[in-house]
Amino acid sequence: MATIAMDGIRNPDKARPPGECVIGEAARQFWKLSLKCASEGARRRFIEAFDEYTTSVVQQAQDRAQNHLRDIGQYLVLRRKTVGVMPSFVILQFELNLPDEFFEDPVIQRLTDACIDMIILSNDMCSYNVEQARGDNGHNIVIVVMHHENIGLNEAMRWIGDHYSKLVHNFLLDLSYVPSFGKEVQEDVDHYIYGMANWVRANDCWSFEGRRYFAANGLETQRSRKVVLLPRNSRKPYTLHHL
Repeated sequence: MATIAMDGIRNPDKARPPGECVIGEAARQFWKLSLKCASEGARRRFIEAFDEYTTSVVQQAQDRAQNHLRDIGQYLVLRRKTVGVMPSFVILQFELNLPDEFFEDPVIQRLTDACIDMIILSNDMCSYNVEQARGDNGHNIVIVVMHHENIGLNEAMRWIGDHYSKLVHNFLLDLSYVPSFGKEVQEDVDHYIYGMANWVRANDCWSFEGRRYFAANGLETQRSRKVVLLPRNSRKPYTLHHL
């Protein structure tokens, strides 16, 4: 499916073959429409980011099949791709006039990485309960921290919370060091950085306001900060092996 999706993106004018998975046509139509508003640079960056995303989810599936649990550093390297944030960030760029040197700047890269990591930590904390209930929690920072730090669930949550606080601190600090890329693009620079930060907040809100992780109890969970672990289902639990 990863190959089909990327082929649909790279060839938006090519008819999809009969009987193919619908994802190919969905990707083709999405990109055909996106070309009407995406700048040349954004088009290139989206294809690169989406290719990394589709490749990474294949690796995630391989890890699951092999019961392979990565260490914290290795996990974050892969999760920054499987979380799918970079393709979404590129969509923020579609109508902006941002040069390549903006994205290559070390401060902008740190701001980007901080936002992605905050989204990862928030998402993994919220999704942990439903994932552990179905025995599918190998690709989650909570179980990775528990395993490699040899700590319990509550301690892992505190570890993640402390790390998240450091990310927030560093993000706010780096905002003071964003260089000038010229008056003609300053508004676009501000718009993009605000968009990344807003993505972090929006993802947090969606996690509690939607029903994917907490069913109808999301807002109450957000208020109380308490979660009752769901029972494991009858499917064979996901056994983790550190290779």
